[in-house]
Amino acid sequence: MNKTLTPFNSLKVTLVAATVTIGVLACAYKPALSNTQVLHKSIPEVTTVAAMELTSKTSGSAVIRLDNFTLDVSFDFEPFEDSYGVPGSEFDTAEITQLSVDHITDEYGNPFPDFTDYNDHRNINEMLVQHMIKNRLLGEV
Repeated sequence: MNKTLTPFNSLKVTLVAATVTIGVLACAYKPALSNTQVLHKSIPEVTTVAAMELTSKTSGSAVIRLDNFTLDVSFDFEPFEDSYGVPGSEFDTAEITQLSVDHITDEYGNPFPDFTDYNDHRNINEMLVQHMIKNRLLGEV
């Protein structure tokens, strides 16, 4: 009952076994799907309050420099007194309740569509409040 294997039959068996093994491994491996959309989040290099005017006790307008763009914004705020929890550390501050970007121009004065997002608005709100505190505009309104 001794049977000798010929090289041709051994090659067939090896190829079939390799094909089945590779097929099983290929079906078993499922790579995780990744989001191919690339989100470009850039942080502005220059963000400053160029000018601010309080038009009433709860509203105002400002000119914001955001990189090479100039934003004309109007805002409503709610002033209140805050403290650090220590007697004598009271100070006037405000919370911006509404911010609207009225007009955007590029560095050459050409109109530009609104490109600001939530993060820009949050940063602008904080800059406006800090500008009012630094220049003591809240107590004098």
